[in-house]
Amino acid sequence: MSNHENMPSADHPAQSPDRAESGVSEARRRLLVRGGMATGPIILTLTSRPVLGGLNPGECISPSQTLSGALSHRGTKVGTCNGRSPGYWKTCSASNWPIPPTTPFHSIFVVGPTPGCSQFNADGSMKTMLQVLNLLGSDDPYKVAFHCIGAYLNILKGLIDPKALTAEGVIALWREWALNGKYVPYAGATPWTGTDIVNYLKNNYISP
Repeated sequence: MSNHENMPSADHPAQSPDRAESGVSEARRRLLVRGGMATGPIILTLTSRPVLGGLNPGECISPSQTLSGALSHRGTKVGTCNGRSPGYWKTCSASNWPIPPTTPFHSIFVVGPTPGCSQFNADGSMKTMLQVLNLLGSDDPYKVAFHCIGAYLNILKGLIDPKALTAEGVIALWREWALNGKYVPYAGATPWTGTDIVNYLKNNYISP
C-alpha cells in the first residue's frame, strides 16, 4: 500500500493537537453557556435579596435603599444613626424621654387588625408608650411596636439621620404594617414581614 494513501488530502487536512484542543474547549464553552442559562434565574434570585443595613457600623439607609445594589450610589444617600435600644427607653428616667412616657401609644401609632397592633387596657383606655415597651409574648408577637417606639424616640432625640428615616416615616411604616400585616419598602419589592421590619430598624441602628 502506498504511503500516499495514509496522508491527509487537501480536502481533509489532519487536525492539529491545537485545533483538537480548541474544539474541546468550544464544546465545553457551549455546555457552560447552556448550564449558565439554566441557572441564571437562581443567581438573579440570590443577588436580588434586600440589604437591610448600611455597609459599615453606624451607617443607615432608607427602606427604599434596601434594594440590592442601591448602595452603589452612596454619598449623600447614606446617613449615620446612633439610636438607643428600646430597652434603654424602657428603663431610663422619664426626664430623658423627648415626650412623656405616659403618652398614649395610639395617639401616635394607628390601631390595626394585625396581631399586636391594638393596644388597650381592660378599661378601654389606650396603653401608654411605656406600657407597650413592657409588653411580653403575644401582646407584641413580632416586637414591631417595641422597635417602632424606640425608632420614634430616637428620631425625636436627633439620633437618626433623616436620610434614613423620619418620624413621619416610622409612623407610615407602622400604619402599613398595622393595617395590612406587611410593609412594602419600595415599588415591586417583596413585602416585609414583622421580622424584616425589626431587622431593618436594628441593622441600621435606628432602633437596635
